Amino acid sequence: MKISAISAVLVAGSMSLVSAAPVDHESTARLSYSESAARAAKATHAAPHDDGWVELASATPASHGREYIMVGAAAGTFTRLRIDAASGRPTVWTVRVDFKNGSKKIMRVDQTLDRRRKRSTILDLRGAHEIEKLVVITDRNSRGAYAVFAEVEPASVAAR
Repeated sequence: MKISAISAVLVAGSMSLVSAAPVDHESTARLSYSESAARAAKATHAAPHDDGWVELASATPASHGREYIMVGAAAGTFTRLRIDAASGRPTVWTVRVDFKNGSKKIMRVDQTLDRRRKRSTILDLRGAHEIEKLVVITDRNSRGAYAVFAEVEPASVAAR
């Protein structure tokens, strides 16, 4: 009799522990272990350069295959994306853009970039949009790294 009562209490107690779901507080933003990158990560995004382009992702190895780049609507509105060859010859297949309004756009790139010949490719967003995140898909076998930039909408540059 005592054993069944103790068993019932243990089963009831374990059920309440199992049913509790953990809260997801984990960020999916890119992280770096270097101190200078940690300081740069504290700022949301760098100010646009004189040419109107903002760096969204520093040099990223193409061997990663799929890279998620968190941008956030607070970064401003952008009209175009630019992918540069940071080193070697990275092959970029597609870029998926997730906008703040919930819509998505998949842009086929299908290009091998080269610092000496074809250094970058430009992707037109067809209007000014707030970007939530980017997903860059590359050839894992290509050797090289790429960086991602966004062109700031001219009106939002004047507002800053």
